[in-house]
This record gives sequence, C-alpha cells and structure tokens, in this order.
Amino acid sequence: MKRKAAFTLIELLVVIAIIAIIAAILFPVFAQAREMARQTACLSNTRQIGTGVVMYAQDYDEMVLPWRNCPVRTQDGAVACPADAQAASLWTVTIQPYLKNGQVLFCPSFDVSRTALAMDQADCDGDGTPGSGSAGLLPADTYFSHYGLAYHGSFNMGSCDTTGSAPHALFPGSGWTAEGGVYHFFNQSLSSIVETARTANVGDGLTFQSHDSNGNPFLGTLFGCESRYRHRGGANLTFLDGHTKWVSDNPERHLDQDSSGCYYEKYFAADK
Repeated sequence: MKRKAAFTLIELLVVIAIIAIIAAILFPVFAQAREMARQTACLSNTRQIGTGVVMYAQDYDEMVLPWRNCPVRTQDGAVACPADAQAASLWTVTIQPYLKNGQVLFCPSFDVSRTALAMDQADCDGDGTPGSGSAGLLPADTYFSHYGLAYHGSFNMGSCDTTGSAPHALFPGSGWTAEGGVYHFFNQSLSSIVETARTANVGDGLTFQSHDSNGNPFLGTLFGCESRYRHRGGANLTFLDGHTKWVSDNPERHLDQDSSGCYYEKYFAADK
C-alpha cells in the first residue's frame, strides 16, 4: 500500500516561521507606503487650498485671505462676535467659493496625540513636558480643518538674534488683531511680502474650537511648529505663490540670516 505524502510537524513550523519573517519585513513597508499615499493626499489638499488663497487675492485687490472676519472684540474692547458667528467667518468658510469641496480641509494623517506632542516641545509652544503647550487646546471640541492659515502675528520684532535661539518671524496673514490694546482689522497685501515664493501661509496644522476653564468657547488656528510630526517627521507647507512642498522637522526652525547677521524664520518672515 502507498503512504500518503504529508508535511511533518517540523516542516510545517519552518514554513510558518518563514511566512512570519516575510510578514515582519513587509508590514513596515506597507505602512510606509500607506503614509506616503496619505501625505500625497494632504499635499494635494494644501495645494488646492493655496490655489484658493491666490484666487481670493486676485478678487480682493491682492489681499491675503483672513483667518477670521468676525472680531472677538470691538475697538473699545467689548465683545463683538459670539463663537458661532466667529466660526461662520472662518477662512474655512470664506475659501469655499474657490474650493467647492469641504473634504479638502481634512488630512487623513491627522493625529491629535502627535499634534499635541509637537506643541509640547521646547522649540514650539511648551517646555518639553507633556501638556505644557497643548493643555486647554487639544483635544478640541470641534475641528474645522486639519490645516492652519497664517494670522497677522509677529515674534521677536525689533530685536536681532545672532544665535538662532529666538529668530524673528512675521506671519503673513490678514484679520482682526490687537495692537497697543486697540482691536482693528489688518489687511496683508501680497505686494507687502518680500518674497511670496518663500513665505508660507497655509500648512499642516489645525483650525479648531475649544473652551476655557469656565466653559467659554474660543477659536484658534495652529500653523507652524505644531505640524512637525504630521508626515514622516515633517509637514506640508503651501506658499503665497501657490506652490506646496514637504519640509522636514520643525518648519519654524529652518532659519536664515539677513545682512546684519540676524536670524529669522525662513518660511514665516513676510518682511525678510
């Protein structure tokens, strides 16, 4: 009588071990490929948003899209717009006639914990300890977009940092701002920006609504160092000429020096 051919237990275990080894090698590759696809999708989103910003500027006398049209306070400091009115005036709403697509505002790679980790770093909003920069902001109550838009803000104005520890920055954005205790609307024009192809105003970040310790809602936008862990240790930035690219590590720590030797944030200094 003929004996039926069959695997021995040892042979079966060897085959299973080989399959496990191959899977262990390939799974990280598949994960990286999936993240590359998500990064490409986010890059496409930010490019479309950047195109919308350029189109808005063409329609509004070369003014940069404001991140919020409705003021929190009036010039005398009184409350002007409640949170729901502010939300209705966000850039995510204003730009829709140029996008006609709400899904473009959301990134498949967005992760709250990675965003909070970036915010907590000492070269961002915190001191390196958990919650030092993100507490009270994340997790948010509402996410309007997984991208941030530049607001009119400046850092280390009027000082010359020759060490790179406190570089100058002037974010290129329009909107309501407080200067000298007076609230007013600031219009940033493209002509006032020294180099639009180098100056970013859209990127991986966040536009959201949270609440303070008293339960009062407030709106915010994160744009810059908060995006450093979004895609493979870096972030997508879109510049005021409409082009988009991936920037490694903390986008705000790519520095240049001016003729006086003063450091400034390469992608976030509209006046340099």
